Formats: sequence, structure tokens, C-alpha cells
Amino acid sequence: MPKLAIFTGSDTNLFYLAKGLVLSLRRVLPLYDADIFFFDLGCTRQELAWLEARTTRIITPKDDLGVADLPGYGPPNYGLTVRPFLPQYAPGYDVYMWVDADAWVQDPTIIQHYVKGAETGSAAVSPEVDSAYPFVHNLAGAIQFHRYKFRQWTDSFGEELARSLSILPLINAGVYAINAQPLLWEKWAQNFASTIRGRLPNICDQLALQKTLVEHNRIHALPSRANWMCHYALPHRRAEDGVWIEPRLSGQPIGIVHLVASVRREAYLRHGLLYDGGDYLSPEEVPENLRAAFLAGRRRPVIGEMHAAKPD
Repeated sequence: MPKLAIFTGSDTNLFYLAKGLVLSLRRVLPLYDADIFFFDLGCTRQELAWLEARTTRIITPKDDLGVADLPGYGPPNYGLTVRPFLPQYAPGYDVYMWVDADAWVQDPTIIQHYVKGAETGSAAVSPEVDSAYPFVHNLAGAIQFHRYKFRQWTDSFGEELARSLSILPLINAGVYAINAQPLLWEKWAQNFASTIRGRLPNICDQLALQKTLVEHNRIHALPSRANWMCHYALPHRRAEDGVWIEPRLSGQPIGIVHLVASVRREAYLRHGLLYDGGDYLSPEEVPENLRAAFLAGRRRPVIGEMHAAKPD
């Protein structure tokens, strides 16, 4: 069995979500030879004490890309710039996996798909595409989304490259697994560094990873349920067991639930989309502006399995 290092990190503002992720990852550990590493991006002493009892090691990130002096940059941003350097923070593992703090693992067996994909020498990732995502079947949504992708690629790598790479689905860098061999890590760091021109462009870490994987043909694409992007489509909850599934008639259980986009978190909490229904949290641990939604969604009854969930 390969030795697996799983990384995440957060500041105190996202700790209510990171706490659920860590608890969900602890269910993974008995199935794998795995350790959990947590980047402290600005947590309180009380939060760090909680982590010390539940993770392998808490790490203070370094300024790996020399961006500390960029305008508007602060410790939480290191959660982006550490990503191409995980093997340097914890040497000696076979596979390195990152999971964003706003995600949680519903099905522990999904980790096996990431590990096996990484063992092939490719990066195990989920493209941001699914038949339930609106830009797949809605023309106006597709045009808007393609324009967004083109702007982001242009901002990071210039218009010429954007014309070719923006036609591809985005590769999400919020959940990925790569083996310990240095090629992809080094090339990702180089591509990431090339985007920094006095600032960090939006999603440049993600685009730098995708550029690297395309250049070296090292994409091991996993299905969308391996990293379900909830800002595109809310999942449904299966009536008989409360499991979150893809929002369609033949929906399969979701492996990792990814609560992307801060502007959608009120809707996520109101729909009860937190790990374990949010039972691991007291209302005081949730940001004040989200507490009403958290209390409304706590152990909320099942939302319509056979009808599209509205992202109100």
C-alpha cells in the first residue's frame, strides 16, 4: 500500500469548514497508510490545540514563491502558493494529496481513486464538467463560462495561450493527488511563478497546474463525483440514508463534497451540506453572518431527490 500524505489548511475564518474536513479525513485513515498535515494560515491557539490532537503535524507555510510583499497578500494566500511544494514539506511519502478546507469526504473509498491515479505518474484530478452543471446544457451559461475561462487564462498566460487552453474544461486544483516524482511538482512551480507579475491573478494556481498537466499529458481524469463542485449544482440527498448524490435520476453517491465560493455558503448551510449535518459545530463556531442559515439547515429534512435543488 502506498504511503499517502493528505494536506489541507485554513485560517480562523474557514476553520468551521476545515474542522469538518479533518473529521471526515480521520474516517479515511483506517483504510490507508495515510497522515494528515495542516497548514496554519492564521488559526487561533484554541483551534491549533484541537488540530494537534487530530492531525499528524501542523505546518507553518513558507513564502515558496516570493510573494509576501505583493499588495493585498497575507497568510491565508499561502494556501495557494504551497500547493506545488507539498513533497518538500513532508518528504518520504509515495503520494501527496491536497483537499481544500471547504470540502469534505463523504465516501472514504474515493481516496483510492486518487491514489491509484497518482500511481500511474499522472495527476489525479476532476475536470469541472458534468451533465448537471448548467454551462453544459444552457447556451447562455456556456458562453458566459467560456468567456470567464478565456479571461482567466489570458490574465495568467496571455491571449495566445488562452485561445488554445481555454477551450478545455477547467481542472480543479482544490482536490488533487500526485506521486512523489519531481517532474510535475517542479514544472507546476515554474508555471505558477511565471504568472506572478506584481500580483497573483485569479485561479492562477489552478491554471498553472492545468498547463503543466496538458504540456506533459499527465491528466488522470476522475468523475465529477470525486470532487463535486456545489456552486455549479447543489447535490440531492437520498431519502433512505441521507447520502448526498449527484442531482439526477440516476445520481450516484458523491465522494467529496466541495463547497466552492464564499458567496454560496449561506445556501450551503441552509441546505445542511456540512459534514455530518454540522453536528460537530456549535453555532458560536460559525461566522455570525451565517449562523441563522446554519441553524436553519442543521439536520434539515431531505431536499427533493427527483427535482432540481434551487441554489437560493
